[in-house]
Amino acid sequence: MDITSHTLGLRHQLGGYREHRPAATLAPVAESIWTHEVPPERTPATGGIHRVLPDPAMNLAFRCRRGSDGRAEDPRLVVIGPKIRPYLFRFHPGEEIAAVKVKLEWARPLLGLDPAEHLDQEDDVTPVLAGGARLLAHLSATWSADEACAVLAGAVLDGLDRATKAPAVSANALDLVRRTTGSVRIDVVARQLGVSLRQLRRAVRAETALSLKSYARITRLNHAMALADHDSRPAWARLAAESGFYDQSHLVRECRALAGLSPARAHHERRTQAETSNPC
Repeated sequence: MDITSHTLGLRHQLGGYREHRPAATLAPVAESIWTHEVPPERTPATGGIHRVLPDPAMNLAFRCRRGSDGRAEDPRLVVIGPKIRPYLFRFHPGEEIAAVKVKLEWARPLLGLDPAEHLDQEDDVTPVLAGGARLLAHLSATWSADEACAVLAGAVLDGLDRATKAPAVSANALDLVRRTTGSVRIDVVARQLGVSLRQLRRAVRAETALSLKSYARITRLNHAMALADHDSRPAWARLAAESGFYDQSHLVRECRALAGLSPARAHHERRTQAETSNPC
């Protein structure tokens, strides 16, 4: 089993982090498939601590350490819940994460998990996920992060065959926000869906535990920072305009509010962590 059967190629890479576009079969319910690996022989700088930006998704993930022979040690099946604030992640030599980033509106119908119960948390879901123990055993028998991703993607597709549909209002609203990378106004979303602002806000919060405005703000900031990752010296004014911000000052305010740092500081920190802890 290979990750390429479930992906359309690499979307983003920074240090040991690799994010892949989901294949057409997986795209309706997943934003991406991603891995994060630390080489077993390398001691990450600053203790392997990474600041991670807010992330409005439900990540079904396999965490382990890879031995020198590729065997999975200390395997765990977890869900990394939606993050509405920045958080610090600590990695050690040989640690690995393989994950499917499930669209937030599909957390209930596909995984049977309430986003509100996992908000800003990482939780072991082996006992509560349908077939969790069997899935963990299968993942524990893999020999690489890519192979683990393929197993997770297969499990998500199997679950999709049995899942109910995601509620139409929240699903369509969040898909519109994702397609516009967070730059669409909420009143425009409501008008396009033919519902009132009140209906829209209530439907999205009930299903995702987030307001649609927060979801859009986080999506827009993540898009901007992902673009900045490609450049050692980003042109922030141009990048802000391309990402849907009013101007550079707007981007700075939003980044400070959501990530706790200015865009330049966050960019420098991300690239430094990648270069010292998780080289490509």
